Amino acid sequence: MTSTVLPAGVSARDIMFFSEGIQCYGKLFTPAGFSADSKAAGVVVAPGWGEVESSVEPVAAGFASAGLVAMAIDYRGWGKSGGFLQTVDAVKTDDRLRFSQMTARIRIRRKRLIPQHQILDIRNALYFLQGEPGVDRTRVGVWGTGMAGGHVIVIAATDARAKAVVADSPVIEGKDTPREASSPTGAMLKAEQSRARRDAEIATPGVLNDIESKLALNEYHPFWYLEQVPKETHVLFVYKDTDLRSRESVEAASKRLTRPADVVRIAGGVRGSGQVDAPAKAAAEWFLKHL
Repeated sequence: MTSTVLPAGVSARDIMFFSEGIQCYGKLFTPAGFSADSKAAGVVVAPGWGEVESSVEPVAAGFASAGLVAMAIDYRGWGKSGGFLQTVDAVKTDDRLRFSQMTARIRIRRKRLIPQHQILDIRNALYFLQGEPGVDRTRVGVWGTGMAGGHVIVIAATDARAKAVVADSPVIEGKDTPREASSPTGAMLKAEQSRARRDAEIATPGVLNDIESKLALNEYHPFWYLEQVPKETHVLFVYKDTDLRSRESVEAASKRLTRPADVVRIAGGVRGSGQVDAPAKAAAEWFLKHL
């Protein structure tokens, strides 16, 4: 993807942060006049399902042009971030060997679509952003698109640092899923059993990634978290009128929050490189108001 054309006065630089021990890539966008003495609000910009940092750069750049510090990220195993390390060989763990050195083959797993891992990546990105000189650590929020629109709901419900979140064209799973303990059945049960008994023997990473994604999504219900979002946390839903799935998610989710959510409905249109589209502009104005 071509580099985003930065608005006047906006600066950008590559950064690395750590999430569960894995080095992850991000790009930090800062507004004109930003310095270590600033007290600017900051926003983590989270890509959608199977997307990378470059896909949301125009949004982050637009936020910076409005006066926010924006941090667009790659999830673990995606884009320029490191992957998941897994041992291939059995590793002896006898306590008598604690001072010995052992070698084992490892493999690096990439392109895993695990919502719970992506949520942790966003949370760790928040920690990095809060430590950036010039960012007011009490004024941070999260923007997410697509499946990441569901991620920001989970974060809003479980992480008090997020004072404001925006779900752009969100997919918020779990509305029609009964809230009761369940166990995998049928094909899902067989997949779980297979993974538990011979995970390391699966030679094709793509096959294993597909199985893991299906299992993870079967247990991922961000809609259940809506009622846990504190009244003090501001939530904005943005969707295009041509996106029926997002419209359904927004209409159902906005009724479940403990305080009324703001909803912005945008007439169709697509995001272009170097341009700030209507949804991003609405989100930037809203962040400036509530952070």
